[in-house]
Amino acid sequence: MKKYRKSYWPRLGLTLIIGASGGWLFTRLGTPLPWMLGALSATMVGSMVGLPLQVPQLFRRLWIIVLGVMLGSCFGPETLDHVVLWGGSFAGMIAFVTFTTLAVAWFYNRFGKFDRNTALFCATPGGLGEMAILGPALGADEKTIVLTHATRIVVVMACVPPAYALLEGYVPTPNLGSKGGLFDANLYDLAILGIAGFGGALLAKVLRLPAWQMCGSMFASAAIHAANITSASPPQELVAFAQIVIGSGAGARFAGSKPHELVKPVALSALATLLVLLMAAAAAYAISLTLNLDFRAVHLSYSPGGFAEMSLIALALGIEAPFVAVHHMGRIFAVVIMASVLGRVLQRSTR
Repeated sequence: MKKYRKSYWPRLGLTLIIGASGGWLFTRLGTPLPWMLGALSATMVGSMVGLPLQVPQLFRRLWIIVLGVMLGSCFGPETLDHVVLWGGSFAGMIAFVTFTTLAVAWFYNRFGKFDRNTALFCATPGGLGEMAILGPALGADEKTIVLTHATRIVVVMACVPPAYALLEGYVPTPNLGSKGGLFDANLYDLAILGIAGFGGALLAKVLRLPAWQMCGSMFASAAIHAANITSASPPQELVAFAQIVIGSGAGARFAGSKPHELVKPVALSALATLLVLLMAAAAAYAISLTLNLDFRAVHLSYSPGGFAEMSLIALALGIEAPFVAVHHMGRIFAVVIMASVLGRVLQRSTR
């Protein structure tokens, strides 16, 4: 424990320096979501060459709260009127998640030779933290779960923004829509945003909601913005740093793994994720035609990325961030409940 504490800050500091350097380089290259994708790329390379990189969950969660507040600032009074119109898309998303989870679990079990519990918890399209806790408790292999989910998130982050920028010609929204810098911010607005973000996150944690740091801060921020208590959003420097933390956290998950341990779970997860992305496009096309919704928003909502990562992508591309965020929040709830129930069924059948 003492050794861990001594290495905690140097590892985190090294990770953030490498991540920020990658983010700065990607801003010069003009890529979509440069701070997140640059941090991801740089820390992945660092992990592969054996650098001791680490972003602790608690530190990551603190900065996800900033992202939740940013997302909440996109909600307005009219958003609540639209929520009732999203029911059909939401139901379609639940059906899609159920189908793809079972299909990918079969794929992992059949071709990857994962045991049934490990295959199930590797196949769930979301909730890495929850799956890494639920899975081992029900007999699944924790390291395989973490590697497959980390690969899933990396593949989605690496493919979706460049694909939209290349195929659709999207120009990323400057600073994710942030309305100013840290030194221009009003202290009253910063205090209101901070109280809402951290207060909402703590309340969600007390209620034991999945992805509490994101859900709670987003809903609290949405409430104060819908009530016109403030129209401010987090300063662009904090939003950029939050992207660095999220990108670095994803890349650092591969640290400490030996090359031969990565090949099988990474290759299988990358292939499965690409297939699910294609299926998500087909499902989104059908849903958007049927319900007269924006294909891009539905596709981002059905894509198997992380809650924070997909919300960032929606913000960067300027594609209905509230719609995407609400769908991914629902996906996390559905995935956690479904995986818990199916995992216990499999455990009983094994016994």
